[in-house]
Amino acid sequence: MISSSKFNSFFVLIFVTLIFVLNSCSERSEYGLKSDYEKFGAACTVTTDSTSPTVSSVSPTDNSTGNAVTTSVAFTFSEAMTTSSLTTNTGDTTCSGSFQLSTDNFTTCIKMSAAPTASNSDKTFTSTPADNLSSATTYQLRSTTSAKDTSCNTLASAYTTNGFTTAGSGTIKGSVISYSGSSALSGVAISYALSGTTVATTTTDSSGDFTQSSLATGTYTLSYSNSGYVDETQLATLATAGQTLTVAKLKMLSTSCASTGNISGTITDAVSSANVSGVSISIRRGLNTTSGTVVSTDTTDGSGAYSLSSADRGWYTLQTSKSGYTDSTFHVVSCGNVSSQDSSISTTLASGAMRIILSWPTGSNVTDLDSHISVPNNDDNGTVHLYYGTNAGGVAANDYYVYGSDNATLDRDDETAPGTETISITQVKTGDYSYSVHDFSDMALTSPDNISKSGATVTVYYNSTTTTYNAPSSAGSLWSVFAFTTDGGLVEVGTTSDQTNPANVY
Repeated sequence: MISSSKFNSFFVLIFVTLIFVLNSCSERSEYGLKSDYEKFGAACTVTTDSTSPTVSSVSPTDNSTGNAVTTSVAFTFSEAMTTSSLTTNTGDTTCSGSFQLSTDNFTTCIKMSAAPTASNSDKTFTSTPADNLSSATTYQLRSTTSAKDTSCNTLASAYTTNGFTTAGSGTIKGSVISYSGSSALSGVAISYALSGTTVATTTTDSSGDFTQSSLATGTYTLSYSNSGYVDETQLATLATAGQTLTVAKLKMLSTSCASTGNISGTITDAVSSANVSGVSISIRRGLNTTSGTVVSTDTTDGSGAYSLSSADRGWYTLQTSKSGYTDSTFHVVSCGNVSSQDSSISTTLASGAMRIILSWPTGSNVTDLDSHISVPNNDDNGTVHLYYGTNAGGVAANDYYVYGSDNATLDRDDETAPGTETISITQVKTGDYSYSVHDFSDMALTSPDNISKSGATVTVYYNSTTTTYNAPSSAGSLWSVFAFTTDGGLVEVGTTSDQTNPANVY
C-alpha cells in the first residue's frame, strides 16, 4: 500500500517533469529550437501586422523577349517572406507549391531543379528549371496565396504574369582544316560564348566538322584551340529562330608560323577591276570581327595597294571604307609575310539593285570558280541562265546578258586565285532567282572537295543590306548558294552536288 506521503512526493515529481516537457515542446519542433526555426524563416509568427505582401517584380521581366533558354526565374516581394511557404514542384510537372512556371496557363508546370532560394533579406526567391526551356516559347510565372510573409499574411490573391518569351534557337556549324596542307583537324576544342558567358562547347570530328544546335539568337564568339596551333576566334550571329548558320572555314595556323609578319594586297573595283585608291583600311584580330580594338590601319595608294606590318601571327578581319562604296570586310592572315591578299569593293547601289560578289583568296585550293545565276526573263515568262558561256550582247565588253530595259550582267570573270566574279542586276523583278558557284577547275572529278576548302565567300548587296555566305564543308563541284524572290527575299540553299557541264548548272 502506498502511503500518502509517498503518493504526494510521486505526484509532485510527475507534475514537475510534465511542466518541463511541455515547456520544451513549446520551444522545439522536429526541426530544432523554435528560435532557430523562425530565424531561418521556416515558420511565421502572427503579429499585429495584417497587411498582405505583394509581388514587387519578377525575373525575367514580364512581356520581355529574347530570354536565354538557360534562364532562372524569380519573384521579389514587398517584404520579407517565410521561406518555408515558397515551394515549387521538383518531382514532376504537376502544378504545386506557391512558385509556379507554366507554358499552358498552369494546366501543367515546368519541373524545377530545387526549391526556391532566398536572397535580398528573404524578399527575392529564385528557382532554376530542371532542364533548359524551349526556344521561342512564352512562359508564365505565378505565385499563389500560399506564399506568406513572416507575420503569416498571405498574398491577397494569386499573382500571375502575362509571360516572358525565350529566344528562338538555331544552329551554328563549321569546319577546321590546317593552314598548311588543308587537312581536316579533329579534336579542336570550340566554345560558344554569348554576352561573355560560355553557353556550349564542342569538338571537331574526324572530318574537322563541328555543329552546335539549340542556341538562342544573338551574336556568339566562337573560340578555337588545339595543341600545336594558334588559338583563334570568330564572331557569328544567329539572326532568326530556326536558322542554320555555316561560319567561315577556319584554316588553323601552326605555332611554327613566324611570330609576326606583313599583310599586303590590292583593293579593286568589283565591276571594273580598276585599282581603288584612298580606301581606308583597318584590321581587327579574329574572323568576322567588325568592332573592338583596331590592330592596324592604312590607306590604299594610287595603285590600290595597302600594307600592314608586324602583325602577330593569326587571322584578322580587314574592313574597308571609302565614299561612294559600300563598307566591306574580308579575312587576311599573318603567318610570316603574306602578300596578294586582295579584295574587291562595290559601289553604292540604287534601291532595287543587287550585286553578287564571289571571291576566293590567295593560296586557295581552287584556281577558277564561276558564278551562275538563273534570272527571270520577263519577255517570255521563262528564265535565263547567265554565266561566262552566255553572251547575248551586253552593254559593255564583258556584259553577257541583257533583258528588257534593265540588265543582268556578268561584270567580272577571274580565272586565278585570288579571284573575283561579279554579277550586277540593275533592278530585280518579279520571279525566281537562283545563284550557284561552279568549280570549273575540278568539274571533271567525282565529288571534288576543293570548294569546301577554298575559303570562298559570296557577298550579296541589296537594298542597303549585306549578306555573306560561306562555302559549305560538303564535297561537290557545284555549290547551290541561294534563291531569291522580291516577296521572300534571300533564302540560303547551301548544298553541293557534282556537275561536269557548266551549261547544265541551270
